[in-house]
Amino acid sequence: MLIKNATIVDVKSGSLISKAQLLIEQGTVTGIYQSQCPPVNAEPVIDAQGMYVLPGLIDCHVHLVWDGSDDPNAAIMQMDDELMALQMAKHAKETLALGITTVRDTGSPRNVGFAVREAIRRGLIAGPNLLISGPPICMTGGHVYTIGLESDGVDEVRKSVRTLLKKGVDVIKVMASGGVYTEGEEPASPQLTVEEMVVAVEEAHKRNVKVAAHAEGISGILNALKAGVDTIEHGNLANAAAWDIFISQGTYLVPTLMVFKRLAEAGNTGTPAYAVAKAQQLHTAHFKNFRQAVEKGVKIAAGTDGYSPRLPEAMYFDELMVMHELGMSKLAVLQAATINAAEALGLAAVGCVETGMKADLLLLTANPLEDLNFRDKIAMVLKDGVVIR
Repeated sequence: MLIKNATIVDVKSGSLISKAQLLIEQGTVTGIYQSQCPPVNAEPVIDAQGMYVLPGLIDCHVHLVWDGSDDPNAAIMQMDDELMALQMAKHAKETLALGITTVRDTGSPRNVGFAVREAIRRGLIAGPNLLISGPPICMTGGHVYTIGLESDGVDEVRKSVRTLLKKGVDVIKVMASGGVYTEGEEPASPQLTVEEMVVAVEEAHKRNVKVAAHAEGISGILNALKAGVDTIEHGNLANAAAWDIFISQGTYLVPTLMVFKRLAEAGNTGTPAYAVAKAQQLHTAHFKNFRQAVEKGVKIAAGTDGYSPRLPEAMYFDELMVMHELGMSKLAVLQAATINAAEALGLAAVGCVETGMKADLLLLTANPLEDLNFRDKIAMVLKDGVVIR
């Protein structure tokens, strides 16, 4: 394939590369030329005059097994695993059509996520590059234990991590604190201990697998940082001292801002009242603390908690705009959604438009550096060099 007359958005520098020709072979960008492309027998040839080429977007935190309704976990409790896998596959296809070409699924029960990931890899269904944690590791009765792997004590956690690694997970997810969307627990309350998370990190890092920690309250955040996790999910009640540790350790924050805003505004809609009440307590502080993280220079990767309560994945673009409203430049937001997210996930072949990178690309009719709400400006989505939309 040859894409000609394009303007490439360089997400590393924020510069624009005009009148570019992109040669794509076997799913990889093999050449970028600003003058005449060397003679090739390319098919198809796409004239991208007036269009901007952006790397495929990345969402570092989704739950494809849920459906974004008012109470999605209650809904899947009525499903068998086969039906859950079909629902997950449907959401994978929807996500890819939005231009989100890579996602990290941070929690699905039992073997459901493994089946969908394999189906995408085999080309049986359309979907993004799918990284999965499988069931997250939680204490007995801990946060979203209904889809998790309950583990108590150092030895049980070590065994659970080894079991998941044997199955081939791409990331280990641990629950460092309580959360909003489980009844009878508090977001500020720590759950897995430092010692339990230390062995999770130790076992995962032996296999070069990263560890993500759900952590909303400050105690859970500090415990997860002390354990050496790679990404903190949510980080609602982090303070200045915690942000300093983020920076010194190079830990990424995946903030998932919109899900708490949406839950706090839910009212009497069918979302569990306990979840709404807890989100209302967290939402304002979350936004304030995120501003502080931006000001201090914490590394940030985009993640939505997609398909959680009241959060269809199309809210991804609202997440980007809120990140900008809370202090990030438009370029920094695009970096969080592309190259920084790729680094947070440990992916070397996605996140920017360069020779040798995967041809996961968006063609836009508007400059995303000027308008982050470009969902309706996506003219074409490519994954592995294949036109998806």
